[in-house]
Amino acid sequence: MTQDNYFVFTDGKFNNLHLKELAEHLSLPPEIRISTYSNDGAYTNVWSARLSTGLLGLTSCASGNRGPKGFNEVVLSVEAEGLNKLVELGFITCPICHPEKINGFWETVKDRVDAKYNIRTLEDFVDKTVLPFDARRINWEELLPIVGQVPNRLYILKDLQDDDIITLNKTFNDIGFKLPPVGYYNPEVPSRFTEYQVPDS
Repeated sequence: MTQDNYFVFTDGKFNNLHLKELAEHLSLPPEIRISTYSNDGAYTNVWSARLSTGLLGLTSCASGNRGPKGFNEVVLSVEAEGLNKLVELGFITCPICHPEKINGFWETVKDRVDAKYNIRTLEDFVDKTVLPFDARRINWEELLPIVGQVPNRLYILKDLQDDDIITLNKTFNDIGFKLPPVGYYNPEVPSRFTEYQVPDS
């Protein structure tokens, strides 16, 4: 699979599409870069979900402006059905590109958010004290068999206990995958990532 191939949720399932096929599916110019599908103008309804962080956002997001790293790091979705699927899978909004500011976003996802989290306002859905950064929230049981490879790392909550890491490790092992490095965002270190050690279970 080349770097220009991604798993895209469209037509009710994840499809392995080359970006040119995605452009054709959406009637977009085939030479357009994925990072310019900005959801604000002619190029709309393409959403990006980063597996390592559990965040959904815009493909033009400034924090990922070098473009998707590959099929094991990002899944894409299109239109309202795809956006709802990302919410159902456990992705929350990116605090950098703010997909919730796209016209119609909340109207599209509010029922799915209510059903999944019992959250009834956009303010609570985007509030990271209500739904914090934590890639454990993702439905890995559904995603990993589709993607076929774990992301390079997972960002989860700070100050977790050994039992939490053991449980996450077991989740991945039960699906048939090795847990990648897991840790939390730490601006105090050069890598901005502090890794947990997986305890012996």
